[in-house]
Amino acid sequence: MAIQAHISNSGLVVFGGGCQDDNAYGFNNLRCNHANSNPESPTDHHLSIPHVISAQFQNQRIQIDHYLNTQNERLRMALQEQRRRQAALLARSYESKIQSLLEQRDDEISRAGRRKMELEECVRRMEMERVTWQRFAQESEAMAASLRTRVREAEAEDAGSCCVERAREGEPQSRKMVCRCCNSRESCVIMLPCRHLCSCRDCDAFLDCCPVCNVPKKASLEALF
Repeated sequence: MAIQAHISNSGLVVFGGGCQDDNAYGFNNLRCNHANSNPESPTDHHLSIPHVISAQFQNQRIQIDHYLNTQNERLRMALQEQRRRQAALLARSYESKIQSLLEQRDDEISRAGRRKMELEECVRRMEMERVTWQRFAQESEAMAASLRTRVREAEAEDAGSCCVERAREGEPQSRKMVCRCCNSRESCVIMLPCRHLCSCRDCDAFLDCCPVCNVPKKASLEALF
């Protein structure tokens, strides 16, 4: 690249551009103007021009480096901002998905908790029913054993006095065990809670209360002799 130089009273200014003839003309003017304004020896004149041109090139390199560094810094900042925006956009996208997954998980946990409470309540009711039926079975078994004992005692007492009873009343012993409803079949059902042995198996299905004391029937047991 050709160089044009112009020397003024304030110093030297270097400009780039121009053709080869302009370059020659510029150096000729440089030599003439420098000779007229500052009369020096030819040796000093030839020694000062390269130093001025070198300093000007050095200054231009510094300016170019500064410009390149500035552009690089701007590019770096722009890329950094672009990456930051992309990361923020990606984070928002993942945050929305994660929030949806967390809500689904919370719903599942809530449903599981409600289901667990329902199962625990069901187990508790079943346990209470089991205890109730177990206690009822134990009470019924104890009641049946007591009734069997009373029946055996009554039979033993009746056996000891059957002759006197028959002679006095003139009726067979089997009449004492007859059903109080049909008066034909043998009594084999015990009414609860009064514990009267007063009904046969067929009549028990139609009885709502004891035919002896009229106490409401809650349950009945068949006495096995």
